[in-house]
Amino acid sequence: MLVIRAKKNYVAYFEVEKPEEKKPGRPLKYGIKVTLMELFDHIHLFSKIQCTIYGKVEDVSFMAINLLWKPTGRMIRFVLAVTSRGPIVLMCSDLNQDPVIALELYCARTRVEIMFDMLKNLISAFRYRFWSKLMPRHSRKPKKNKDLKKPSPQALHNVEVCWEACERFVMLGAISLGLLEMIALKHTNSIWNCYDGFLRTRSRELPSERTVKHVLARLILRDFLTSAPRAIMREIRERYFGQKFPSQRSSPTAKSQNSAATSL
Repeated sequence: MLVIRAKKNYVAYFEVEKPEEKKPGRPLKYGIKVTLMELFDHIHLFSKIQCTIYGKVEDVSFMAINLLWKPTGRMIRFVLAVTSRGPIVLMCSDLNQDPVIALELYCARTRVEIMFDMLKNLISAFRYRFWSKLMPRHSRKPKKNKDLKKPSPQALHNVEVCWEACERFVMLGAISLGLLEMIALKHTNSIWNCYDGFLRTRSRELPSERTVKHVLARLILRDFLTSAPRAIMREIRERYFGQKFPSQRSSPTAKSQNSAATSL
């Protein structure tokens, strides 16, 4: 199902009534022309109900009507609603779609857009580099993809493994985003106490995902530099850097690391 918002200058058409007797000439394809915004002048045809609009419950007047739309050449379900933000016209591909659910789904799109923005720009969940020469290269222009060939049966396994790697990378990014949000909800005061950035004014009491990521990055770096002799962080550091670090108490290097971590 597809739900999108219609422009204010969109027009649609009623279905043509079939004549009782056949007449000479080409039969009509479209019936009476309707300017969608003019339907709001007939407010007596609208029904009233309470629904959630951008997180707030309010009284909404709505009407649903199925009309022909020329760009598609078929019937489209138009949902007209009058909310506190003004009149709005939605277009649904499902002719039996509940108008209230369609309106609430459209208002919930902001959450989906914000989630994709966080996954793309904060978590970098779409910056994967998994690819295979056996995978066909798709073009952004549809005409160039008309002669696209499927991979050979011998290459299907490698192609499926590559696609699974991409999907898993995105799923791990979504899990990371969920963990940031959960930490922000359960440890709000601790996050603000450890935050060392500059905010002129807080837009809200709940820290954002970016704020939580900033705090966790600093805490992990501090733990990495000031880890205990038998801590997991110290073992990881010694394994990847290929050297053993002396004890924190007896080594001046450890003291300098502690002072650097404290300054962070």
